[in-house]
Amino acid sequence: MKNLFIFLFFVVLCNANAQTKGDGSYKDLVMEGNYLSLEENYNMALQNYMQAYAMDSTSGLLNYNIGVCYLNTLTTKFKAEYYLEHAVKKVSNKCVIDDPMEKSAPPLAHYYYGQALHLNYKFDEELKQYEAFEKYVNTKDKEWKKTISRDKDICAFAKTQMQAPLNVQIVGLGDSVNSQYPDYSPALSADERMLIFTTRRPTTTGGMKDDNGNYYEDVVVSYKDDAGNWSSPRSLSESINGNGMDAAINITPDGQTLILYRDGGDGMGGNIYYSTFDGADWSPIKDFGSDVNTKFQETHACLSADGNVLIFVSNRSGGYGGRDLYRCVKLPTGNWSKALNMGPVINTEYDEDGAFIHPDGRTFFFTSNGHKTMGGFDIMFATLDENNQFSDVQNMGYPINTTDDDVFYVTSPDGKRGYFSSAKDGGLGEKDLYMASMPEAKEKPLALFKGQIVPAPGEKLPEDLVIIVKDKETGEIIGTYRPKQNGTFTTILPPGREYTFSYQAPKGNEFYSEDVFVSNDISYKEIKREVALEPVTLLGTVKAKSNALLLNLVVMDNAKNKKPIENAKLTVTGSDGKVHEYSTNASGRHDNLPLALDVDYKIIAEANGTKSEMVTMSTKGIKPPKIFSQTLFIEKPVVAPKGEYSLEVLVRNKKKKPIKNANVTLVDANGSKFEGTTDDNGMLKNIPIDSDLKYELSANIDNKVSDKLGFNTNKLKSKTVLKKTLVIDQSTTAAVAVADNVAPEGEYQFFFKYGRTKIDESAEDWKNFVNKVADLSKQKAITLDVYSSASRVPTRARGNNKGLASSRAKKTVEKLTDAINAAGGNASNITFKRRSKVNGPRYNNDPRKRKKYEPYQYVKAKVF
Repeated sequence: MKNLFIFLFFVVLCNANAQTKGDGSYKDLVMEGNYLSLEENYNMALQNYMQAYAMDSTSGLLNYNIGVCYLNTLTTKFKAEYYLEHAVKKVSNKCVIDDPMEKSAPPLAHYYYGQALHLNYKFDEELKQYEAFEKYVNTKDKEWKKTISRDKDICAFAKTQMQAPLNVQIVGLGDSVNSQYPDYSPALSADERMLIFTTRRPTTTGGMKDDNGNYYEDVVVSYKDDAGNWSSPRSLSESINGNGMDAAINITPDGQTLILYRDGGDGMGGNIYYSTFDGADWSPIKDFGSDVNTKFQETHACLSADGNVLIFVSNRSGGYGGRDLYRCVKLPTGNWSKALNMGPVINTEYDEDGAFIHPDGRTFFFTSNGHKTMGGFDIMFATLDENNQFSDVQNMGYPINTTDDDVFYVTSPDGKRGYFSSAKDGGLGEKDLYMASMPEAKEKPLALFKGQIVPAPGEKLPEDLVIIVKDKETGEIIGTYRPKQNGTFTTILPPGREYTFSYQAPKGNEFYSEDVFVSNDISYKEIKREVALEPVTLLGTVKAKSNALLLNLVVMDNAKNKKPIENAKLTVTGSDGKVHEYSTNASGRHDNLPLALDVDYKIIAEANGTKSEMVTMSTKGIKPPKIFSQTLFIEKPVVAPKGEYSLEVLVRNKKKKPIKNANVTLVDANGSKFEGTTDDNGMLKNIPIDSDLKYELSANIDNKVSDKLGFNTNKLKSKTVLKKTLVIDQSTTAAVAVADNVAPEGEYQFFFKYGRTKIDESAEDWKNFVNKVADLSKQKAITLDVYSSASRVPTRARGNNKGLASSRAKKTVEKLTDAINAAGGNASNITFKRRSKVNGPRYNNDPRKRKKYEPYQYVKAKVF
């Protein structure tokens, strides 16, 4: 409850001047402090109050005002307790709060004293002050009743959190990073060696101060050396820091894209931007586009590791209260979708802030003073559920969270360390940067690739080097990276895929390449690679020092489980007649096997008497240096003999008539898909299936879809033929009045009766459309066009026909959002384009002929 004491005397003072110029008397000093408090300039107000306090320290009202000001300062909140303790000794409900000569304190002193006690962890005394304040609160004052009840819950929660502290070690980042000034909002590269953060120091660009006497924000950077020491921070870039407020928000794990906040100025709200690293410097800031920035305040944001999801903070209208978290997805065009509120699971009626998505893409950290909190902002986390929604919000716990604000939390890729800012006791400034080490944290399932290009002795790293990473199977570019000045670069590699790294000099000249395979079995893995260069000044071109051709081998049980096999025997036979034998380590690997130029190779793995299929590869035409990667599977997939296990499907309608040319789809638990078409008898036979698998079966024709049928094949006997029947409802929806009112395939439409706005959610075409959109929304970002119409027949619905048309579109969007999420889709991946109009023939007062107007009373939806 922010500064409620202001309201009690605001009405009296609102017509007064902002500040007074007096003779330095007690009265004038208190009056000046009051005006400054109204302007929320608490530091200046304190200066006036403390001068008056030196003249008379007995005033209950003055002690109250000083205590409330301290509660609103950045670095000295703990001092509020002393003054409020004296204030509550002189509480009177007859206190005239706008009278500078008043000696008693208002009843609110009990409440704020409780707040001060909470900050200092004196929970039992805090509750007594709330109870004392409640005696002055009108029983009909629901807002205060709610506030006190919530503060009691916060007190109880803080107490329980402290009774069960986390097993963490929290250390400050040292005086080389932290200062006596506010330092906060850490942005960390994935290798944890570059720390970009926000500070308010006298060295701020422009040297300007805000109304409270604090220096403007600047973005600085520190680097960690090999001994683990952080360098003194320096200004990040002239492209980033201007004379106004510039703050770091987040950085992508590869260190290539930095998200920033900049004050809007001229009364405009602050906005978020981004800058990219070109290998030498950061680019001028760029706008995200779409509706990310508005006339309201957008204060914080983060990007997913793949750069396809943007989550940001805004206090725009239409949210759940205060600052809310919003989500955008990158469209196929490269633009961002419209922003969608993340909903009541994440957002509350209070404030949310400080978003951060872990590189695993499944763990979301944010700060909130609305969820269960120990007081002020606490750090929360949520996980991505099976419906692709973040859920199960939990408090990080004590001592990471405290009774004061704890914000801007980011983690290391393995999840073992967290970096955040906090106003903890013993810090150097109002907010300091801390690292929390969590030995019991479960490692995240991803691989961190740490690369470094090392120049020849006495030379600098050549300019404009680029590392391009592609998915080896699809050729899709995963990322393009520019090494930092020390030659390092990092990237996150999701498991279960093989990647090709191409190291390129200017004009696309490749000087080194390698294949990297990341298996599914990993919990967390670091892959380190160092590429040394020959002297560029001598050769006149960029060339890697090593000319080797190397092979990394991985042996696993099978393609389904991908469990590594230790001590597997590897036999590598070359066309040059040379045979080499190796064995795998505990990770099922044997790396850096040397290969010869212009040789064909045959590779076999063997374990427990079982051999893998032979794999062939060739170095003919390959220019060194290059590292290959190859995976071998010991166990061959179990394939049922033809005809041993099969599925037979009958597709019919509700009248039990077979449907020919129906499309049948069978998907197993591994994602493998079979598709076929029924014959003239509605049958599809001899569909091959395996034992001990779960399947999902469906059929469709002419935009009509059967229900999905799930079954498993446990304990199948030899020569088994499973028989399944699917039913498709081919009946016409009653609301379709004319033949050309049938929706085209892939679209939905519904025709309303007079004055109605509700669609029929039980209809099959509605269900089919929802399921289709749900499936698409799980795969990519889409746009859904919802177009509604009302006829010209007079109506009282929403006052007029235009309102009725608009209401139909709005309610359909709401129904679609709920239904898509309920069907397992991701409505946050959908941009809804809503349109409405009034059309059709003019009404001629012929109510008995309303059916001719019904074709113009509809809603239609289409995916783009």
